[in-house]
Amino acid sequence: MSYTFSAINDLPYSMFRFITHFKLLFFVLLVSGCAAIGIMEYDKIYGKANVENRINQTNISPAQIQNFHTNIKPILESRCVVCHACYDAPCQLKMENVSGIERGANKELVYNGERLLTGKIPTGLTELNSINSDILQKTRAQGFFPVLNERQQSATANTQASVFYRMLALKQQHPLPDDALLNNSFDLSLDRDQQCPTIEEFEQYQRDFPLAGMPYGLPALSTQEHNTLVNWLAQGAKLPEPSSPTQAEEKMIMRWEQLLNGQSNKEKLIARYLFEHLFLANLYFQENSDSYFKLVRSTTPPGEAVALIQSRRPFDPPTKKAPFYYRLIKNNNVVVAKRHMPYPFGLAKLNYLTELFYQPDYQVEALPDYALETSANPFITFKAIPAKARYRFLLEQAQFSIMNFIKGPVCRGQIALNVIEDHFWVAFLDPDYLDQYHSNDFIADNSELLQLPASTSDKTLSLLYWRQYAKSQQEYLTNKLHYIKSLNLKPQELGLNLLWAGNGNPNATLTVYRHFDSASVLQGFVGQPPKTAWVISYSLLERIHYLLVAGFDVYGNVSHQLKTRLYMDFLRMEAEGNFITLLPKAQRRKVHEYWYRDTNPEIKDYIFSDNFDHLPETGVQYKTDTPLLELYDLIAEHTNHSALNDYNIEDKSRNRASKTKHQGKIPSHKGIEQKLAQLQHLVGAPATLLPQVSYVAITSPEGDYFYSLISNSAHSNVAHLFAEAERRLPKEDNLSILRGIVGTYPNAFFQITTEQLTAFVQAVSELKTEQDYQHLKDNFSVRRTDKNFWAFADKLHAWYKKYQRDSAGLLDFNRLENR
Repeated sequence: MSYTFSAINDLPYSMFRFITHFKLLFFVLLVSGCAAIGIMEYDKIYGKANVENRINQTNISPAQIQNFHTNIKPILESRCVVCHACYDAPCQLKMENVSGIERGANKELVYNGERLLTGKIPTGLTELNSINSDILQKTRAQGFFPVLNERQQSATANTQASVFYRMLALKQQHPLPDDALLNNSFDLSLDRDQQCPTIEEFEQYQRDFPLAGMPYGLPALSTQEHNTLVNWLAQGAKLPEPSSPTQAEEKMIMRWEQLLNGQSNKEKLIARYLFEHLFLANLYFQENSDSYFKLVRSTTPPGEAVALIQSRRPFDPPTKKAPFYYRLIKNNNVVVAKRHMPYPFGLAKLNYLTELFYQPDYQVEALPDYALETSANPFITFKAIPAKARYRFLLEQAQFSIMNFIKGPVCRGQIALNVIEDHFWVAFLDPDYLDQYHSNDFIADNSELLQLPASTSDKTLSLLYWRQYAKSQQEYLTNKLHYIKSLNLKPQELGLNLLWAGNGNPNATLTVYRHFDSASVLQGFVGQPPKTAWVISYSLLERIHYLLVAGFDVYGNVSHQLKTRLYMDFLRMEAEGNFITLLPKAQRRKVHEYWYRDTNPEIKDYIFSDNFDHLPETGVQYKTDTPLLELYDLIAEHTNHSALNDYNIEDKSRNRASKTKHQGKIPSHKGIEQKLAQLQHLVGAPATLLPQVSYVAITSPEGDYFYSLISNSAHSNVAHLFAEAERRLPKEDNLSILRGIVGTYPNAFFQITTEQLTAFVQAVSELKTEQDYQHLKDNFSVRRTDKNFWAFADKLHAWYKKYQRDSAGLLDFNRLENR
């Protein structure tokens, strides 16, 4: 007997639930049964799976090591890591290093916006060390399954019992259809349902998804590349040990570890401060070096092998009883652009930090503990270290400081990043204000009000604490207003002299581009004048770090993630308020209300306070009726911005703030840029139809030139967590045309010659419909289905590394569009 839909509706609800649950249970048992049968079959043919089977066969000869580095690694990096890196790697298969490949894949999602309970940190995060048998056993217990064969070690088993091999073979058997656009059977959405088959489930997987071989949604490997990997897999896919530091690097490591493991309270507190701010950095000892290091905590002292201490956050307790040590360990991960945050750590930096933190005469009577309520608040934990020294440390590498929340553990940050505009400029208060106006005392007196969400993130319902943070922030701003009024500032004191000029440091001004769920941070004022700007103080910069970097838990529950985003609203508004203070008093509210159009009444009550009216008139002397644009120019002049970067193309119509002297690091072509400059004045449909990040390769007789087309999405405001689409203003969207590679998740590639440039610019300028955009792609693009896709990708990466060495790394292809 079969039930129609109406018949089921006529059933009692309890009976309907029973049938539904029975079907679900039957499905689960069926799948489980199939998996069990698969395991039995593989056990019978290839022996039982055991990590020891691979671990015991890992003796690798010098010839095999050479083969791996010369032939295997380049293929893995250019064809696999471009999709499988960071926490957003499909199926958690992180292939930046050999231990990530060994660890394997996992069916659970790291980015889970519905996680009610805090997730467990996987054992062996693969960031730093090789994986041994013990760690592998623990990761298997946590749901990670092998992609390499862990059964008997034979050529047949090493391929047929390997998910890695089977995925490659499936692609060779079923290449991409010979169409420009992939059909609906390919799910390329960022939040797609991931299929993560174990080897025992692979037969069913290839029946259900014959076109889902690897690389997924991209052309297959060449025959030579495929055969090279297959031969390596058949021979046991032996992976070499991570490389060791050179003798010169060992000497530098010894000097740093000696400094960071001093025994006095002062030395210990400084080391803790440095670790909590540099734990994500790719540290390098020499300019133009490809060798990077990580600062970690270890249970073993210098001179012994590092025993890595894994913790959720850098301010969590390192160990329960045993002593711990700060150590430097070589980072053998391939450089991935979306995570690459280089930081100079050579002799010059060692001397600078010694002078900044260690030599001044101040006392640390007692060391702070690691209780979450206080360790998450740097203003309490590091109160003994002069605030000016802390601020100078952060300012010297301000791009790195801001980049931490852009490129940190987030990888996929739409919830975190929809708190900022798509394009804005940043300046900083001068460190001298801390002394001049005794701001250090003010910060110390109000440190309790600066508590951050991480202090309650261990509580399941900690979102309820958000109102407490909002109240504390309002009280802090009120105290700040009273404090400023008590200074009795004169107009001449509220001017550009408050801003850090940099004294030649290129970090004095920054540009942030948001690309929906990723972002870029560049030195200098880049692009056309933006809608908004920030002025960041010490307390803001420190809170941004402890909110979105040190205090952000990628495995945190939904409450932690939402609360973090909501708190960032306070910081953004405070930074914007600092900037607006430099505008004429009569203009402040008008500008602010324009930035926050269409906000709801509750938010208006919070953000449209009367603080602006109580602050003194600015000391900046304005000469035009466009003070906002004029202020951008004045800040650029104050910070000697004109000698900062290579990104801005030649455009005579720019205002002074967005003009920079070409430094020559990134190749430029005057004729090309004169034509591309026309695109910078487009608003509306062309910018809306273009994706967030596009790269244009232009071939000329003089060589290849790469430019980035950045589409900036306009919003009425960014003061709301949800319904971002409802606040979009497509008619105000605009474009930034920049030299070189900007962004780490490209959406589209275009390849043209100088002869085609005029036609390309015209086609972009005339975009009005999706069909227009498709014609643009038909004529000028390298789609993900293009047979020359990998050749273009290789040329792109080679050019990027050659001309933008400081920031270059492997790009991520997970967001390439199918249009």
